[in-house]
Amino acid sequence: MHQGIQEDEIELEKSIRRLRETFHARAIPVPKADSLMRRYDNDYDLVTQEILRLIDQADDAEEGAENQLMNDAAEPGEGDDDNDLQGIVDQLRMLPLTEENLRMFNLARNNEIPSNQRQFACSPCDRNWWRNVPDRKQVSRCRRCKRRYEAVPRDEEWGLAEYICQICNHSFRSYGQMGLPAPCYNCRSVVLPIHIIPPKRNPLPLGNERRTPHGCCAEDCYNRQEPYVAGTHCIHPRTRQVRGLPKVLCPSQNHESTGSTVPSCIGQGSSMECDVEDIIQEDLMAIPEEDEDE
Repeated sequence: MHQGIQEDEIELEKSIRRLRETFHARAIPVPKADSLMRRYDNDYDLVTQEILRLIDQADDAEEGAENQLMNDAAEPGEGDDDNDLQGIVDQLRMLPLTEENLRMFNLARNNEIPSNQRQFACSPCDRNWWRNVPDRKQVSRCRRCKRRYEAVPRDEEWGLAEYICQICNHSFRSYGQMGLPAPCYNCRSVVLPIHIIPPKRNPLPLGNERRTPHGCCAEDCYNRQEPYVAGTHCIHPRTRQVRGLPKVLCPSQNHESTGSTVPSCIGQGSSMECDVEDIIQEDLMAIPEEDEDE
């Protein structure tokens, strides 16, 4: 844990990120989100619903409704006199009614931020990690070099893979990569992985459970199975270590900011490499980068 970062600062940062991601960072620059979260005790959902209420109220007023919602709903903090809230409302109401924007408003009403667990890989640092990131912007920053990356394409992910043999119906798990075949541990038929399983940060102890050692038909596998396939390469970490190969198989593409990226660490995922609080602490301690909202 970094020194000098208090728990309330971490909670504040988490709330700021959640609020900004709810509206795709539009109309809510960091200073404004910071001011709102400090005044409303980090209650991003309350502020979100108030923003939506004020939008509905303004829309009704335009249609000729007189004071229809002026006295409805409990108003947070300083109520309608809040210039920050009103400024956000005015900018959001200027957005075109695209399918993407309508979906954003609908998700905001339900306090939902769709997210997914994705793999990222930094070639210069030769490391990969998994992060729970918003579906709309699957971006993560390397904790070592601080570069921002796009997620590894689904068809290039690697790690613990799940297989189901079409010949004997045997299901098993083994280290692999999407699109690369592996031998069935039961009948030795060639099987393609169904998907890669994100690693758990704190897996349950295996105890006395016996695990089948890795073995594949790749020519250079440390535990090569016969008959091997000439010209193929094993991606198991032990093989790559023995052969002096890098850990990263498929590097992530560098992320080119479009101005609507919110720092991706907005929730805790089971596959995260460390606590969300640790990542936010590192972000707060880091030298500020260019303002992505410009």
